[in-house]
Amino acid sequence: MLFRVLAAVILCCLFSSNSFSDTSSPKGWERIFPQATSIGEKESNPPVWPVYQAFDKIGYVFHSIDYVTIPAFSGEPVDMLVGLDLDGQFTGVELIEHREPIFLHGLGEKPLIDFIRQYEGLGIRDNVKVGSGTSTTGTYIDGITKATVSVVVINQSIVLSALAVARQKLSGFEAPADVKVKSEYYEQLSLEQLQEENYLQNLRLTESEIQTHLYDYRQNACPECEHAVDLKFGYLNVPSIGRVLLGDSDFERLQKTLEPDEHAVVLLSNGDYSFIDLDFVPASVPDRVSIDQRGFPIEIRDLNFFDVFDPQTSILNDASDVKVFSIKPQTGFNPASEWNLLLNISAGNPVLYTVENYQFMANYSLPKKFFDEIEIISDGFSEQPLWVGLWESKRFQIIVLLISLAALTVIFARQHQLVKNPKRFHAIRWGFLTFTLIYIGWYAQGQLSIVNIYPILQSFTQGFNLETYLMDPIIFILWLYVFISLFIVGRGLFCGWLCPFGALQEMVSWFAKKLKIKQYRIKPALHNKLTWMKYAILIGLVLTSFYSVEVAEVWSEVEPFKTSITLHFVRTWPFVVYAIFLLGCGLFIHKFYCRYVCPLGAGLAVLGWFHPVKWLKRRSECGTPCTLCYHKCEIKAIKQSGEIDYKECIQCLECIVYHNNDDLCPPQKVKIRKQAKRKKAESLIPATAVEVI
Repeated sequence: MLFRVLAAVILCCLFSSNSFSDTSSPKGWERIFPQATSIGEKESNPPVWPVYQAFDKIGYVFHSIDYVTIPAFSGEPVDMLVGLDLDGQFTGVELIEHREPIFLHGLGEKPLIDFIRQYEGLGIRDNVKVGSGTSTTGTYIDGITKATVSVVVINQSIVLSALAVARQKLSGFEAPADVKVKSEYYEQLSLEQLQEENYLQNLRLTESEIQTHLYDYRQNACPECEHAVDLKFGYLNVPSIGRVLLGDSDFERLQKTLEPDEHAVVLLSNGDYSFIDLDFVPASVPDRVSIDQRGFPIEIRDLNFFDVFDPQTSILNDASDVKVFSIKPQTGFNPASEWNLLLNISAGNPVLYTVENYQFMANYSLPKKFFDEIEIISDGFSEQPLWVGLWESKRFQIIVLLISLAALTVIFARQHQLVKNPKRFHAIRWGFLTFTLIYIGWYAQGQLSIVNIYPILQSFTQGFNLETYLMDPIIFILWLYVFISLFIVGRGLFCGWLCPFGALQEMVSWFAKKLKIKQYRIKPALHNKLTWMKYAILIGLVLTSFYSVEVAEVWSEVEPFKTSITLHFVRTWPFVVYAIFLLGCGLFIHKFYCRYVCPLGAGLAVLGWFHPVKWLKRRSECGTPCTLCYHKCEIKAIKQSGEIDYKECIQCLECIVYHNNDDLCPPQKVKIRKQAKRKKAESLIPATAVEVI
């Protein structure tokens, strides 16, 4: 019997607990606040859900995307549900939505979930940073190898969204102010002077002016009123304004009522339409009137200042409605900057659902003479763009990359001089390919991909955001260098020198030759057909990206780059088998993937189609009668006619090695032999014969 009673009590408690929860409560909030018994309705300013234990508020949960929309590696922000207690401590973080390819189609989501679990127990004041190190101004948490950009953006999104909530909802997290009211500064001003200087601002509207925006407006609550709206308002913390409007005694009482750094504004109405409605609850947030500054809403709350005391000045006594509203320091309100008073007026018939609303606005600003500028003490949260920190953290990698690109530029500029010594040139080329694979690819994660092009394509419809591309400095620098080179020398500079997977393929081909593995020569007719396959793949991926980027990212796995370069072959077996299969094809067919499959190479070929510089010199004998370069070109970018197909050429410069060396180039060898015979023949002719002639 006792067991049944206990079971019934437990079931009732569970039912009552669930009944408190809002049906629109965010999924996963119970895991963030396991000790909570209920969650309240979502607030709008700021957008948070309050969380309760019994009847005590214990914290808030909120979506990070409601506050911060920093684009991650995919070009889209990551949304998380964040829990924050009343002391500014993280109670947990739940992953809601993301489009990061490295987690969706690579590492899986487990490393990302493990990463965000590190926030539990940390606080906003810890100034959380990603990486390893020691600092007196921050707490470091472990990042995720090969997903640096993603986790840095996620960290910034969590911390900044939590800071935004804390500054509006929690005590002690106020935004640092850069001005302070001069409490000792006082000018003896009259009420008329306040109005002349606009220290007491006025919003006046006639009924016809309102009907311009709200045709159905008919108030007539005050037929004798000259204006439908006659609203005055002013900032009270400044003694020169507050003492005139409130009187000395009420001004002193206001100073004692306000918390440190809290602001107060007064509103008084004499018109037909009041700024407070009949249902207004004292000490609450008004529905009809609000404030914004720099486009951000500023919450105002009734101080109920005259609930017991009557106003001491005639201007307030004569008003039909008078209210003093407070502005908390957490809102970040700056009294020295311009702000706007917004009055919401409704008209129509609510029964027939024909109600319309319109906001009328009046701005307000005060001169700098009423304020002292104060030095802002940093709260540990950098205001600089996120990409700046990422570039600073990769300073060494950037320097090395820039030096290597400068060296590659010199190699291409002086290629005709370098190839005169084939042994030295081959050492330089293989050294650079090794650097490309190990440093640019495996270490610096600089493998360019067709996935990097999707944000560019999306920018045509969603707008261009440079910060998206600056998030990864290595990728950004490489893309900038490759993009410029496309219109100078074509795609070959990247495909033949800067592609880590391309370098790996060349090494596989070299290995095959050392093992004397038979190399298959594809017939020209079939080769020409197969080269179009990569263009078909490119078109398919581009069209798919406009339909769905997520689907396009899945199909982008036709590139083995993520498996072989980004993840070092540490991945589920189908992807590893696919990458090894493509490399295996390269054992028998030189750079099989580059020639027939690579959509990135196809895209670069299209962009670099009309490059003006033809670096690779040709002779009149090339193709007819000499076909050496045609047979020696393993990528088959040299046609039988001797012409170079720059769309397919990877600019390995082997043809230049033959072209510039008389011992290797057949036309030059023939020419040298003829010259030698001519000289020998001339040397055999007697001098007397020359004289007779």
